[in-house]
Amino acid sequence: MRVIFQSGSVDVSEEKMEFDLQPDPRILPMLGEINLAQWQCIAELIDNAVDGFMATKRNKKLIAKVEPKIQINLPTSEVPNARVTIVDTGPGMSVDILEQAVRAGWSGNSPIDNLGLFGMGFNIATARLGSVTTVWTTREEDDEWHGLKVDFDKLREQRHFKTPHLTRPKGEPGTHGTEVTIERLKPDQRAWLSKPANQSRVRKELSRVYASMLRPEGVPISFELKVNRTRVLPLNHCVWDENRVVETARWGTVPAVIQVDRQLPKRRFCLTCWQWLTADEQSCPACESSDHVIGRKRHVHGWIGLQRYLSTSEYGIDFIRNGRKIETLNKDLFEWRTEDTIEREYPIDDPRNRGRFVGEIHLDHCRVHYTKDRFERTDPAWEEMVRIVRGEGPLRPEKAAEYGYAPSGSPLFRLFQAFRRSSPTNARVAGGWAKVLVVKDHERAEEMAKQFNKGIPEYQDDGKWWELVEEEDNKLLTKESGGSTRTGDEGDLAGFGGATDEESTVEEEDVGEATPPPPSRSSIPSLSREYLHERTGLRWDVQAFEVEPTDPGLGADDAPWRMIRQTSGEDILLLNPTHSIFQSATMTNLDALMCELTWSAVDILRNQPELPSFACVLADLRDRYAGTLKLDTATLKSQAEMRLAEIASAWTTHVDADDCASLFTEELSESTRDAIYKKMAARSVTNPQETITAGRFLEYAPRQTLLTFFIDHPELFFDGRCWDDTYSDLDFGSTAATDDAQSRLIRRYESLLIDAIWLAEQEPTDLEYAPREQLMRAVLALDLLTPIPEDESAGNE
Repeated sequence: MRVIFQSGSVDVSEEKMEFDLQPDPRILPMLGEINLAQWQCIAELIDNAVDGFMATKRNKKLIAKVEPKIQINLPTSEVPNARVTIVDTGPGMSVDILEQAVRAGWSGNSPIDNLGLFGMGFNIATARLGSVTTVWTTREEDDEWHGLKVDFDKLREQRHFKTPHLTRPKGEPGTHGTEVTIERLKPDQRAWLSKPANQSRVRKELSRVYASMLRPEGVPISFELKVNRTRVLPLNHCVWDENRVVETARWGTVPAVIQVDRQLPKRRFCLTCWQWLTADEQSCPACESSDHVIGRKRHVHGWIGLQRYLSTSEYGIDFIRNGRKIETLNKDLFEWRTEDTIEREYPIDDPRNRGRFVGEIHLDHCRVHYTKDRFERTDPAWEEMVRIVRGEGPLRPEKAAEYGYAPSGSPLFRLFQAFRRSSPTNARVAGGWAKVLVVKDHERAEEMAKQFNKGIPEYQDDGKWWELVEEEDNKLLTKESGGSTRTGDEGDLAGFGGATDEESTVEEEDVGEATPPPPSRSSIPSLSREYLHERTGLRWDVQAFEVEPTDPGLGADDAPWRMIRQTSGEDILLLNPTHSIFQSATMTNLDALMCELTWSAVDILRNQPELPSFACVLADLRDRYAGTLKLDTATLKSQAEMRLAEIASAWTTHVDADDCASLFTEELSESTRDAIYKKMAARSVTNPQETITAGRFLEYAPRQTLLTFFIDHPELFFDGRCWDDTYSDLDFGSTAATDDAQSRLIRRYESLLIDAIWLAEQEPTDLEYAPREQLMRAVLALDLLTPIPEDESAGNE
């Protein structure tokens, strides 16, 4: 090759047969400046081991003697000789493959079937953690271990990449696997890795990312992972059983977990350029070659479902490539995207913006970012998956109609229609909590999920959550029937709560063998749990039961409740719900238990100095366990806004398009119409006229307009349209009497709407200074204004 340099009038030429483009040894340490979290560095090395396991599985060279295992050792103290080691029981590597495996930019992996992708993961991960890396490997048929050492400082000094081939004796014939040791750790990495809390953080991230392969029946393979001899268990989603279903009039039967399994036709793919070809292309448009073009399998599979608790952050869909989760708790599919806007569609019905939709979607054929933390959104496979899981168009039917989309029927669309709400549309009707599969006490549900994550056996299925749902609905059944919800399932309890006569004590008093067996008792799941008073460290393991007034456990003094300490340490709470004290508007079962626990704490600690007062203990316990009774101002304001929005759209079911247009143009003032148009524009409504003819204009109107509209047109809201109250068919045989009855009904709902509008238009900080009685009145107004469920309204047409 001739290269000519011209400088003024002087020509300089030089002959050179080839250029040596081998990178300078300084390039490897620079890879360590790429910002990967510590767990990501460890994961890169785990990926290499998993690729070895999967290669063995694909080649059907099953290793019978040793199960696929990976052992990670992190430093336990911040000392100069601290090291990180990763040991696996994989097939091992040949000498040639070992040499290539540590070479920057080399990858022997297919971009289709493996976790390793770019040939840089090993170098980035090891350089990020330390400056010296030693790799040892051996195959089952090898007589010794082969190794090499990458010392960045030494490489810089010698100015080349050559490093000796190391060997060591093989202690046990047939051994196979690979060991990676990273030494001379960077000071900041050494300090971080040696902290127990950070090691726990690494375990948690790995348990989440590799969850699908850490299970007994892993996909695509199962392996065992340990960090400092502690086994890493999969962090599974705490979802309702897939056999839990709800019946909807419009969308049919919707299960709590919906399976996704879509096999797509093969499509041509270039292994060199990592690029999909169109149906008409035989050669890759990038490299203009067909040598490395294959027909690649496309399979979108997994599930989406319903978590047993609500959370502001712990919800979303995990996207998985070849068993490793690339994105966790991703919420992109919950957004409706156009060229100009991104609009969140879930969660939008919860006052605290808490969600519960989760899932795991395997997308093996989509490209990922080199840091393995994001799928490439420009890959056609991503949009293909979105259409399969989410569908085209908005999730909200009214929004879909506005944009001209038909209901998609996709898995996420169905889940959204059945379970978008975090509370029943009418909490006064029995069965509402079961229909939405929500535990009313959200904090309790989330606390139980922690027991699920710890692997406590009795929390692995959804039984305890379902007990709480049934209990809440049974309260309403009791009120409707005037009877008791007790089933008698606990009627065989001898003594108290299942203990034997010898074990049972009543404040250290034996009830005696002659005591007749108690009447039927019904468990109270919402109160049965462990309670902790953090300031004193006292704990109670409470099992609560509703009992008859004649239950001998209550004693002879007609007590409304009694708590009995068992010799086993368990506390049995017997509670008579028919007692007059519970007819109060403010005394609940939970209040009774809180009083009993407080008295117990003060009694136990009565001889100790600096005893907290009864009032302080009660305040502490109520703050932790009585969250459902709190008047949270931000939540109340949000609930009021949601209730008014529901009312603004409920009346439209029975009104045709022409009437809706007339009501808009003839009943609303010009200034009100202008305000509605401005709100529509602010919320990116693309077809305002269609929104008007659908009757949805009140959703964009000032709240006082909703009140005025109701007063002017009450017939559009009663008689099963928005509320069940009879209006049009009222007939007292006298026009004056009928008019008076209708006016009273309108005034009653007018006052409720005024309370709801007041609550919606206040700021949470202002509501904190509002009289408690006024807040409670407004809360009751929201409850009384609950529209009838959409399915029931549709049945009245």
